Amino acid sequence: MSTLFVHVGQCGNQVSQHLWGCIQKDAEVIKSRSFVTVEGFNRAVHVDGESKVIKRLSSVMKIREKNVITGKRGRGNNWSLGYHGLHVSGDDCLLEETLESIRREVERCDMFSGFLLTHSLSGGTGSGFGSHLCEALRDKYPVNYLMSVAIGPCASGESPLQHYNSVLCLAALQRTVDGIILIQNDDILDKLHKKSPDCQVSFEAVNKVIAHTIAGLVLPTDSLTTSRNINLGQEPWELLKIACPMPATKFLQATHLAKSKLSWEGLVTKVLHATPRYSHMGKPFSSLASVLTARGDTTGSFHKSLKLGLDKRIRSALNFVDWNPFPIDVWTAFVNTTGPKDTSSITMALNSSCVTQYFDAICQRAELMVRARAYLHWYERYGTFQEDIEEAMRVVHTCQDNYNEAIKQS
Repeated sequence: MSTLFVHVGQCGNQVSQHLWGCIQKDAEVIKSRSFVTVEGFNRAVHVDGESKVIKRLSSVMKIREKNVITGKRGRGNNWSLGYHGLHVSGDDCLLEETLESIRREVERCDMFSGFLLTHSLSGGTGSGFGSHLCEALRDKYPVNYLMSVAIGPCASGESPLQHYNSVLCLAALQRTVDGIILIQNDDILDKLHKKSPDCQVSFEAVNKVIAHTIAGLVLPTDSLTTSRNINLGQEPWELLKIACPMPATKFLQATHLAKSKLSWEGLVTKVLHATPRYSHMGKPFSSLASVLTARGDTTGSFHKSLKLGLDKRIRSALNFVDWNPFPIDVWTAFVNTTGPKDTSSITMALNSSCVTQYFDAICQRAELMVRARAYLHWYERYGTFQEDIEEAMRVVHTCQDNYNEAIKQS
């Protein structure tokens, strides 16, 4: 089964450099050909509105020249400009070129499963063009899987338009994709600051953590191999089947930790501590489903740790709903390429109601800006109006309601 990665915008392409570094180190990837071609090329398409980030990719990664697509200018951190494109003749073919590169890459696959997009929620290309591309892929490939890795901006502000962009992008993803791995920059920054409180955290360090988190979830595992020890590359899509049990609740929170001197109990404890379990009001969140991946399990000891009480600790900490009899799925891998050499790692994908707190925060900020009519003229000039933003907020609020309804069923 083959997966095609589509990296959109500056953020998505910066993450891709670290992600493919992990992928290329995994021998099972090369053997299964799920993420790379027979010739050794990455199964990936890279697209951005401008060339300053992705023009260097060909020198550090093995990608086809025609799979690197750039526009003539950026999208100005504006969802509307990224979605609708430039109204200038000859400069609005970014979507067509991207879809053509994707078509050629899909046709090279023996058994094509689906797409995995990496993009930001705040940038013009990542949020706006990423939304439009997801809709186009859903129309052209309706039976294939479509997963988004959406990277949320810092709450303190990366752009004055980020709240509009995030709301509009999340609404589009809710309508079109099968699952969204939502990664928030603030969570990673907090983690890195705690690790090195006296050092300034770079965006490259943040992108590296994001890449290792994605790799921890989608790289081959021993648990999903055939009886002849052949990996079929089904990890991304098994993740969707297990962790997104209902199409109305499709947002996953991901946490990753790699250490060399911690036991499995210690690693899991740290991952649980890094997972939001209570709201600002002290109310416990509820979890619908989860996937826990242990890499570097050279002795097969992780499952033994689960039987010795670790499973009960996880269930108690994450407050799973009653209606899911099997809320935890566990995968293991002998090797770990998501961290330094001789380390073990735990990566957890959790479908939890904690995402509603994030929805509430960005909708509140976007609503305040709409009431003041702040920056609306930047969107109207490219075809997105106040009514469109208000409709997107209603979709995001509906996502909150869907999670509340799922929890009430317990």
